[in-house]
Amino acid sequence: MAKPILISISPNTDPSDVKLAIKLLFRPRLWQQGKAVNQLKNKLKKYFHTNNCFLLNSARTGLYLALKSLKLKPTDEILCQAFTCVVVPNSIIWAKAKPVFVDTIKNDFNVDINDLAKKITNKSKAIIIQHTFGNPDNISAIKKLCQQHDLVLIEDCAHSLGAEYNSKKIGTFGDLTVLSFGRDKVISSVFGGVLIVNNKKFIKSIKQLTVNLKYPSLFWIFQQLLHPIIFSLIIPIYFSWQINKFTLGKFFLFFLQKLNLISQPVSQSEKNNQMTLLPQKLPNALASLAVHQFSKLKSLNQSRRKIAGQYQKDLNLSSISQNSIFLRFPLLVNQPEKLIKLAKKQHILLGDWYRPLIAPNICPNAQAVSQKIINLPTHPKMNFNDIKRITKFIKQNTNY
Repeated sequence: MAKPILISISPNTDPSDVKLAIKLLFRPRLWQQGKAVNQLKNKLKKYFHTNNCFLLNSARTGLYLALKSLKLKPTDEILCQAFTCVVVPNSIIWAKAKPVFVDTIKNDFNVDINDLAKKITNKSKAIIIQHTFGNPDNISAIKKLCQQHDLVLIEDCAHSLGAEYNSKKIGTFGDLTVLSFGRDKVISSVFGGVLIVNNKKFIKSIKQLTVNLKYPSLFWIFQQLLHPIIFSLIIPIYFSWQINKFTLGKFFLFFLQKLNLISQPVSQSEKNNQMTLLPQKLPNALASLAVHQFSKLKSLNQSRRKIAGQYQKDLNLSSISQNSIFLRFPLLVNQPEKLIKLAKKQHILLGDWYRPLIAPNICPNAQAVSQKIINLPTHPKMNFNDIKRITKFIKQNTNY
């Protein structure tokens, strides 16, 4: 049986992460409070050259609090990319403002500057930029628009921790910056996020919004600690013993989700705009996982770039960006849904960030991209033979 190649499902986790999760599982006194919170905070402060770092239970919490600090009115508009995850416009809606969707550029999947400029009005208050797939946005042009129109710049760095623009770290350009430590992000603590305040005028407001936040429940922390342990067991058998659509790995995953031992990254209620993950602090146990992964940040991103380079070589593609960290490798193909189904039969799971589009018929380029997008894995569990399997499959089954 061919080795399973998966794009998500704890892609960064290696045996040392699993060992740490097991160790933490049996030390519940360290689940909520402990030294790891300050260790992570100090690492981030040093990395981003900032003194204003707030550790939270998720990146969407960080984005929501960043927007709340702006003291928005229902008529205020926040510009964001149409080609994005549902949690971005949700955060805008939860902050009682209106999302205005901006089109993307087909060849780098980031915001279209011309469309952005057209959609700025006297109601516009902020711009959220995404650095899609770890590819830095056109920050110089965006900063210029922000200065011209007195707009707050929020950097969503969920895909881009470790990337640079003009030899300066992504995440240091915005007035406010959000990081994600979600289960399939650059580094992972299963859940977790950070809000960095680069503009001092927002510090007081952010402190007021975070001062009374509580830690998540012990059961919720227990769920997250189980995640890397469970998936280290499920991944090797993910495609084993297939009966119709079910396999042994999928059965165990379904069973454990029904027992509520594994949390969903985005709940169905949240997909329907309901705020189900309330703002809370990052607990010590997940901070420990993040500290451990942060120590591997450079090597993780070097590995991603190397894998992306091999994809580009094998598929005869031009380089997307020398500055990208390639959290995932994006590729536009004909009939992407059919290709993803065919890949599953070869025990290869490909990604589809972002399809379907959250704002269809508003942004034509984003709509066109979403109808052709697939993502190839770049995580550290990939090896040379895995890359060759994927590129051979792509060549045999599609024109791109």
